[in-house]
Amino acid sequence: MSRAPLLLLPLSLLLAGCPGETSPSAPAAPPPAEAPASCSACHALPPVDALPAARFAEVIPTMRDMPTPAGVESVSEADVAGAVAYYLAHAPQALPTLAAAPAEARLRFEVARYTPRGVKDGGLPSVSFLAFTPLSDAQKLDLVISDMRAQALMLLPAWAPAEHRYVRPLAGKVNYPAHVRLRDLDADGRVDLLVAGLGGMQPVNTRKGSALVLLQNAQRKFDAHAVLPQAGRVVDLNAADLDGDGDLDLTVCAFGWRGPGQLLVLERGEGLAFTPRVLDERDGYLDAAPLDLDGDGDLDLVTLLAQEHEQLVAWINQGALGFRQQVLHRAPHPAWGYSGLALVDMDGDGDQDALVSNGDALDDDLLKPYHGVSWLENQSQGATLRFVERRAGALCGCERAVATDLDGDGDLDVVACSFLPQLGPQAWVEADLASVVWFERGGEGDPADWTWTPRALERHRCVHPTLDAAD
Repeated sequence: MSRAPLLLLPLSLLLAGCPGETSPSAPAAPPPAEAPASCSACHALPPVDALPAARFAEVIPTMRDMPTPAGVESVSEADVAGAVAYYLAHAPQALPTLAAAPAEARLRFEVARYTPRGVKDGGLPSVSFLAFTPLSDAQKLDLVISDMRAQALMLLPAWAPAEHRYVRPLAGKVNYPAHVRLRDLDADGRVDLLVAGLGGMQPVNTRKGSALVLLQNAQRKFDAHAVLPQAGRVVDLNAADLDGDGDLDLTVCAFGWRGPGQLLVLERGEGLAFTPRVLDERDGYLDAAPLDLDGDGDLDLVTLLAQEHEQLVAWINQGALGFRQQVLHRAPHPAWGYSGLALVDMDGDGDQDALVSNGDALDDDLLKPYHGVSWLENQSQGATLRFVERRAGALCGCERAVATDLDGDGDLDVVACSFLPQLGPQAWVEADLASVVWFERGGEGDPADWTWTPRALERHRCVHPTLDAAD
């Protein structure tokens, strides 16, 4: 019986959300008449148990500096004072703590360590993305790696004998690569790289991010082209034929920070000429995945929107690159901290469900018990779209999750990793934090009756913003 080995690397990709947009699952709400209306003008009202009272008092005044939607006035000093008083009166002094996940006793993993080139002596790698994929050989799995600090893409031949298994350069001088997808963009039979260039390692409002296409040439080298050279912190670049004309268009998630965020479609012209079309100008887009949601034969988009919005949003293709927005799922509150999306058939019924992680935690040093992993069951019927949340489990700082049959029993489990670098090793140990957790699925039939048992595969190393699994 084969096992899916895990490979995890550290990074410091700062996708910090708006300060103060933070909250947990449903609390016992105070009387609605007391709730400050100013706190729900731009987003849902944060429940009182989202943060400790003292943190609310720190965060709420920063809302005056946040951009507001069209037609919404900025909050006044009186609004701020009223909101602070409300949360000081009703919020808890501290958040509840999560019970420690028990250690997994059956599965064992051997740790293999590799240092990417470009990292100077004593420096730390900042790996933002990795994926097992057949790049150098169609029959063998390589590990494709992007490193922010080195601003480089690398490859590790996972299939090679140990003495030849080392990190090799793929491309250098890449604009802080946050994410990579592999597609044959120019239809020449060679795999190309779609790279989301973040533009820097700190949250800023400048447009230094970029959408990069690295075309593989006959010499198996990659030629870089910036198809969108100036954008607000690009975190995802994907490709699909969205207009049905036979070539691949691009989708861009520019996460932004406090203003420059966008969701765009780049319409393909001749060669590498693209015309940008803005679908949305909100900060916080993390992922955009093409999928024919409504079964009409063309590709729609499933997107994950973080920041204060915290939604799974569908963009329904209306033809001619026109899209209609439809919210598929809303998180319980504006501080949920969505961090990742993967489309996968979790229940084996032939359609794509949404596996989502929530654990963006870089705004403060709090451990939030509502962080973790959910999967949204696709119960859509034709144009009637419906996604139902199924919670897999909790993990503080959950940055990424993958679905894999880790125990070989024929169903999909979930493995997730934690990214809490701001806390440091002492805090990880004192809180006995799990850093990699296997959520073992139990049960058959109705997904509502499934169980998910958390088992810690690693503890006290919460430096993993990304992971992948493969045999």
